[in-house]
Amino acid sequence: MPASTDQLRAQLRRTPADWGVRLELAEALVREGSGQQAALLISTAPKEPPDVDSVLRAALLVMKLDPKLAMRFTDRALAQDEFNVEAALVRARIHQLRNESEEAHRFAVVASTLDPARCARETSLLNWLAAEGLPIETSGVAESHQSETEPVASPAVEVEDAVAVVYEEEEEEPVLSVVEEQPPAPVVPVKSAAVAETEDEDPVLAAVAVEPPKQEAPAVPVAKTEVAKVETEVAEAPPLVADEKPVIDGPALIAPRPNSHVVQKASAITVALVVHVILILLLGLLVVIVPEPPVAELVGIVAPEADQEQPETKQVMPTAMPTSTAVAAAPARAITAAGVSSVALPDFESKTEGPQVMDIATTDLGASFAMPFSPKGTSQVNFFGIKSQGKRVAFLIDAERYMLTDPRGGYPAYQIVKDEIAGMIGKLGLETYFNVILYEGRGVSAYSDKLLPATTANKDKIRDWLYPVNRDFEKLGIRPIGYPVQTVSSEVEPVEAQHLTGYLRAIQFALECDVDAVFIICSGYRSMEIPSKLTAEEKAKELKRLKWTDKDAQAWRDAVKKGYDWLAKENAARKAKGIPQRVIVSIGEVWRDMGFRPPRSPPNFDTQVTAEMREDQVKNAVRLHYQLKNKPKPQINFVIFIGKDQDKEKVPYLEHFENIARRARSGKVRVLQGLASLKNVTGK
Repeated sequence: MPASTDQLRAQLRRTPADWGVRLELAEALVREGSGQQAALLISTAPKEPPDVDSVLRAALLVMKLDPKLAMRFTDRALAQDEFNVEAALVRARIHQLRNESEEAHRFAVVASTLDPARCARETSLLNWLAAEGLPIETSGVAESHQSETEPVASPAVEVEDAVAVVYEEEEEEPVLSVVEEQPPAPVVPVKSAAVAETEDEDPVLAAVAVEPPKQEAPAVPVAKTEVAKVETEVAEAPPLVADEKPVIDGPALIAPRPNSHVVQKASAITVALVVHVILILLLGLLVVIVPEPPVAELVGIVAPEADQEQPETKQVMPTAMPTSTAVAAAPARAITAAGVSSVALPDFESKTEGPQVMDIATTDLGASFAMPFSPKGTSQVNFFGIKSQGKRVAFLIDAERYMLTDPRGGYPAYQIVKDEIAGMIGKLGLETYFNVILYEGRGVSAYSDKLLPATTANKDKIRDWLYPVNRDFEKLGIRPIGYPVQTVSSEVEPVEAQHLTGYLRAIQFALECDVDAVFIICSGYRSMEIPSKLTAEEKAKELKRLKWTDKDAQAWRDAVKKGYDWLAKENAARKAKGIPQRVIVSIGEVWRDMGFRPPRSPPNFDTQVTAEMREDQVKNAVRLHYQLKNKPKPQINFVIFIGKDQDKEKVPYLEHFENIARRARSGKVRVLQGLASLKNVTGK
């Protein structure tokens, strides 16, 4: 009895590199009508298929939803076995799905050459090629292929026939001729490959495959050796006088003509020319068969006249309004909405052809200024110094306590972050769609469950929605303020959705909203774990092996309580002085300030999610929600907010964030160090 899909899923989680289980599960999903999930299962595998059969099965499963991946699979199969008929046929069918008739015909020809009977069964492919004007003949292909590779059986061809074949292609008189009394010999086709095997041989004699002249000649019909002997004797004989007949021992079948040595040289040259012409034609055919790369069409374009006038761009300066001396002396400033003049200026229509070049300031400008220079609905965004654009954008904000530490600037710094993002949203164009997503651990809370148009009403509510987030020490995070927590709906390897935390969970939620640009501000790399599946008995056995006792556990609990008691006293003193209370990342910070040496930490049996696993998670989520739906990749940008006590050049796992951003449509990463850096980039 075949295993169910649930059983196969469980087995694949235990052994994700087992391609046998992966293919069996994918084929089961196809039978259930879940072809897209099957294609995703194949495309997100951690390793390549191990053998040719697995490669071809994988190609068949993904060729409709991801033809590029399927072509890569067939390339690998053909690289391992260039005579694999199934790989050639699968590749031809992929090109059929892409409506690439010439490429499909090329691989179908390969398959029909290797196995005509197998190719003949692909009726759908063959009928489509015939309809495209590229029919494939599957009958007799094997025989023709064999005849091209087998050597020519020259002994079965008589001398007269072989000579006649060569002479048929000559326009001048041949060197040798048949006596008039003898009837003409029938023409027998002989392969041109038998003519002139080397450049030094005489073409006529090479066609007859001459043997050494010392052997005796057989009886009529004249054999090759006798012809060679006669040719040798004729070549050595002195010139004949006019009307003199040569005397030849044996049957007088072949006679030289007057001035035979001159004619012989001319004939040899003619035959050589004919052979070279044939070779050139064959090479020409090869050039036709193997297409060369296309030549750029603009190479031959030449300007019609050297003195052609260029479009004139004029700068229009309003002169009707006099400018005071004080205003003229003031420095240039960026135009803002608050400085709009009440005087209506006339509209100027440009009559010049070609693009209009305009230089404008991009600092603190609304979307109405950026709209004419971007695709419709696209807004420019300056995200803490990262300048990008998007039509469907999402702003992701780290709401965890790490963003509120003293070295980062505490609550004032976080308030600047919220105000700045609200200001960015206020500048979005009306046709731009947006969302704001807060994340904390395994919790994600979004302003909306879908993207919203950037109307004035929607933009005005953002500042109020962000206001209570991480404002009070007693209500840190998103749950204490009563914000609903959304779930991640899609399952992507290698981490199950229920185990995603932090920025990774927020990114996957944003991708499910169908965004084209993601902007994230976070506190950096944080631990992410998959809970252990060990039973209580297995954990107890492992603790015993590590010599972890109940006494050790109690000592750890006491140390943690001691640290938090010390922090509570410090925060009470801060509160009395009107200073924001201290937020810590871990209890270890307090122990360091106390000068306390902590006891041994308890063992952790959970599995750590590595940086590579996280990068694969984002890559596979993009593939699921974008590439498999033939949509362009979204751009992902990071701003890493660190403390002033951290080294900006040694941010932990900075390369990890750069890898995610670079693979997501060349996103950007920027590091901000403390409150001073945040104020500098925002101007606040």
